[in-house]
Amino acid sequence: MAQIPPQQAAPAQGAPQGTPHGAPQGGAPQPVNGLLLLLELQRQAWRQATAPELRYHIVNQTRRLIAYRQAAFLTVGERGRATLEAVSNIAVLEPNTPFAQWLEEAVRAVATGEHANSVHVVDPAALPASVRTAWGEWGPAQVLWCPLRKPEAPREVLPGAAAESRDKAVPPPAGLWLGRDEPWTDGELLLLGHLTEGYGHAWWALSGKRAKRQGLRRALLPLVLLLAIAGALAIPVPMSTLAPAEIQTSNPVIVAAPLDGVIERFHVQPNEAVAAGQPLFSFESTVLRSRFEVARKGLTQAEAELLTASQAAFADPQTKARVAQLRAQVELRRAEMALARDLLDRVTVKADRAGIAVFTDVNDWLGKPVSVGERVLTLADPQAPEIDIMVSVGDALVLEPGSPVELFLNVDPLHPLQARLTHASYEAGLSAAGVLSYRVKAALEPGRSPGEAPPRIGLRGTAKILGDRVPLALYLFRRPLALLRQSMGI
Repeated sequence: MAQIPPQQAAPAQGAPQGTPHGAPQGGAPQPVNGLLLLLELQRQAWRQATAPELRYHIVNQTRRLIAYRQAAFLTVGERGRATLEAVSNIAVLEPNTPFAQWLEEAVRAVATGEHANSVHVVDPAALPASVRTAWGEWGPAQVLWCPLRKPEAPREVLPGAAAESRDKAVPPPAGLWLGRDEPWTDGELLLLGHLTEGYGHAWWALSGKRAKRQGLRRALLPLVLLLAIAGALAIPVPMSTLAPAEIQTSNPVIVAAPLDGVIERFHVQPNEAVAAGQPLFSFESTVLRSRFEVARKGLTQAEAELLTASQAAFADPQTKARVAQLRAQVELRRAEMALARDLLDRVTVKADRAGIAVFTDVNDWLGKPVSVGERVLTLADPQAPEIDIMVSVGDALVLEPGSPVELFLNVDPLHPLQARLTHASYEAGLSAAGVLSYRVKAALEPGRSPGEAPPRIGLRGTAKILGDRVPLALYLFRRPLALLRQSMGI
């Protein structure tokens, strides 16, 4: 809500301005009524249980003893910095309004002045220029400063005494800023001097308890935080490592090139299900067919020569000696033709068993020359998947057989697959990413619902291998400690 300027604040109902309650109109205050009100206000202030209740009582109930237009309660720091805490007739205080900022600057000058610890009328001429300039907008004609001192603070110097000779004291912890249009009387200053002493004692008691509690909390907070951090770092957590993984088959069949040649066409597509005996791919057969025809014709010629020599051997003894040589030539030609026929039969490669054809792309192989034994594709059994994990050498901490493994697939990261580590390679090698890693195999555990298909071959994700439980501190600072040890040579 907007801040109400002092000029717009209404005086207390039932009491004219400048006249305390219990005093006749235009006469001196009645001593008995004023004393009773003073004691009653002090007693009520001492009964307040919290600091906000006491601030509300001070700015609103003091009007029963002394009439004013508006009252403001401010706390003062050690260096004199004032903070507006409560204003009379205002339920919700907005500390960032122009009036609040002006009032805090004015009280800072008063609380650090020569008469900071005494009840006195504020002289605008003694305030900074920025405060004097806005005095006509925010400040009433007569302002009274009432400090709320601690019990050990110097005693108040009453009006008329040698106040000017008092040394400058430390700022009071809080103060009451009272404003109205009529001048303040000596009797009112005397009553307010006694009343603010009681207010100061009540405020010191409440703020002292709060300060002790805050000080105790500030002192215990680092210890509590230290104990909490130490306890958290001692929590046992399973040692784990993360590594890239891929779903593969547990017993793949490698389909390699049976001869040297160029692949002409593929009969299957990547990840296509094939049956046993189904053609997979074919080689260019022109050269092989020509070789077979040449071998066949060479065999026919050798057989004809053998037949001719065999018939002429009965009459010519010299020809009889060549029969054995020609028979050997026939066997050689027959073997060449058998080899050519065998190579021609291998032009089309067929599947030895049913499975999934796993290879990259058809266009990567078409027209590519391959050698005997070069891998072309793999036949994978979709019903027997396993996890192939590449664990970097720096993370190879938990590679014991039987360790739990969780696989978070990229296509379904919220439902990890459970597995058990079955094998870890003894020697490290370079992974596809060029990182020196160990190849780890993990078998999927039977935990899927009935009828659920196993994960598709070729899916990738991140595997989390779990190990023994270790303190959280070792889990978090293992890498920094290892790096520190390497850098310092410990």
